[in-house]
Amino acid sequence: MAKPIKNTPVLKGKEAVDFYKTIEFNKDRKVSADSLAKIRTDAGSLKELLKVN
Repeated sequence: MAKPIKNTPVLKGKEAVDFYKTIEFNKDRKVSADSLAKIRTDAGSLKELLKVN
């Protein structure tokens, strides 16, 4: 039987401020084409491994 999932804690104070700063900083950053190609290749390999015959 599965265990229940715990609630995600709410960010407060400095943690919340840092979180929103990080979101704002990364908002316009793009993933490089090389990195994206590697991710897609790895995802394809993983799909092949998990394929049910």
